[in-house]
Amino acid sequence: MSRVLLIEPNYKNKYIPANLMKLAWYFRFVRGDDVRFFKGDLKRFGAQLLLEKFFAADCDDSVGLWKIHQPLNKSEPAKLFGRHADKLLDFIRTGKKTLLDVVPNLRGNFFCEEFLGELHERFKREDFPTFDTICVNSLFTFYFDETVATINYAKKFLSRGGKIFVGGVAATLVPKEFERVTGIKPHEGLLDKPGDLGKDDDTIIDTLPPDYSILDEIDYEYPAADAYLTYTTRGCIRKCPFCAVRILEPHYKDHVAILNQLHTTDELFGARRNLLLMDNNVLASAKFDEIVDEIKACGFGKGATYQPPDEYAVTLKNLRACFNDRAYLRKMIRLYDALSKKLPDKLKGEFFLTREQNFLLNVHAATKEKIFALDDFVRPLFTKYFRRNKLARYVDFNQGLDARLIDEHKMSRLAELNLRPARIAFDHIEQRDIYERAIRLAAKHGVRDLSNYLLYNFTDAPEDLYTRLKINIDLCEELDVSIYSFPMRYCPISEPQYFSNRDFVGDKWNKKFIRAIQAIINATKGKVGRGREFFEKAFGKSVDEFRELLWMPETFIIYRLKYEDTQTKLWRDKFLSLDAAELTEAQTIIAANKFSDEDIAAAVHERVRDLLKFYQVKRH
Repeated sequence: MSRVLLIEPNYKNKYIPANLMKLAWYFRFVRGDDVRFFKGDLKRFGAQLLLEKFFAADCDDSVGLWKIHQPLNKSEPAKLFGRHADKLLDFIRTGKKTLLDVVPNLRGNFFCEEFLGELHERFKREDFPTFDTICVNSLFTFYFDETVATINYAKKFLSRGGKIFVGGVAATLVPKEFERVTGIKPHEGLLDKPGDLGKDDDTIIDTLPPDYSILDEIDYEYPAADAYLTYTTRGCIRKCPFCAVRILEPHYKDHVAILNQLHTTDELFGARRNLLLMDNNVLASAKFDEIVDEIKACGFGKGATYQPPDEYAVTLKNLRACFNDRAYLRKMIRLYDALSKKLPDKLKGEFFLTREQNFLLNVHAATKEKIFALDDFVRPLFTKYFRRNKLARYVDFNQGLDARLIDEHKMSRLAELNLRPARIAFDHIEQRDIYERAIRLAAKHGVRDLSNYLLYNFTDAPEDLYTRLKINIDLCEELDVSIYSFPMRYCPISEPQYFSNRDFVGDKWNKKFIRAIQAIINATKGKVGRGREFFEKAFGKSVDEFRELLWMPETFIIYRLKYEDTQTKLWRDKFLSLDAAELTEAQTIIAANKFSDEDIAAAVHERVRDLLKFYQVKRH
């Protein structure tokens, strides 16, 4: 049995890593390997692996203490010291013996002290337990540095003769850059062919169901974890110059069946609430009606509801089936902790003592046998105190719907789903008529929760962005619908100087304008809602007011109410009083968005230098 490590770098992301979850299924079920998933600080992960050796009293040849100082049984360290795992982990990382002083009964236990000391030495040498296969995921190119650091550090966990695979979005978009700095040639594109990753079987990994159990192996919580994340189509018929789909999924596939995949998830891991579809252009499919019918068959028709699964029963079942014990032992301890918070005080005390007596207060000492033995006591508590009320469940075509392909029939079919929101792109002001027609069709068929993506910093002017936002405000009032707009900044990731940062500035934009937009949408958490009053306060009542905001000092934009009757008014008076030459110089400096003392001192005109001092007012 090979040891496999799946890694997602330590960046923040909303969606579960479906590609790694499918790899987990492949290695676990098809190959029969021991699979492990980690997301976070890999150096800390190394310490965790070493700590696990301590709790299992697992001394290997490099430690050598096991043969000399055998404890009474191999579970003794976990039972004695499992509750103090955080302190022991910090000791392995730092070697500070004061951390051991607060762990009862550890000092004087020669075996354990010596063992921990040797593990600390191994940590300093970065001599970690190893894996035969390591797969590292990548996401956005602006996480390039973080991903590269993860790949290079992951090499320390690779066994002699093992192999590291790198794949995912960023690795597909800039594979040569990854190979240049890691020495590893990434896998480009999907895992949709036999023989991907050099395997010797004909399994197509992309068609496998995801292994949701790996999410319980880590501390990181994905905001969208309670959703099926999948595709009903692949690729897109468009070849938009600003879009990477033509590289990531170059061939359009009309239909990817999902019914069996979702049923498998339900049976093994429990049902998910929502259906998150990452299709890039589902409306282009010749099998669109078939796709809608399948989604309805999966339980997401109009008015669909969801009964949350009995997590305790699912966890117990998978522990009995020996399915990813590492994940489900952690899951059960978390469920015990959550249950304890719901119990009345007297019962809470009894539950705590029962757990303590059976070494079930922490995952390090927990055993399946003890969990099974307590089932008769614990199950009624979960039944009584974990109420599972029905909830509405929704379908989300997360990558958006192509307004050019929306017609009466397709919108009427979409209206048969519990669709929320209907995401419709509005990337260019030239598409106004097409976009407005799509929104009106949605409203006509009762689809009232809408969202859209607004590309900016491409070929558009700033005023175009304002106009598109205002169109949505007007449509909300006219049609009594809710439209949330998500301005999305363009960056040409195909160009080497921009792929790992966000420094690109479109021809009709400048750095200050981009910062102004970011300052506004940061305050709205990235989205713009339907209220006219709020919109006009955030973006201005007119194009002229919007232009003024773009030139306004960033602090005055963010803290509008605080400064508008004082500093902002003074700034406006000085800005408007500049003559043509002064205004040209001021705008040139402001556009660069650099306001150091040296930048201001370099201005030729005194009134410009006086104006620029407003831009040095600091944010709180």
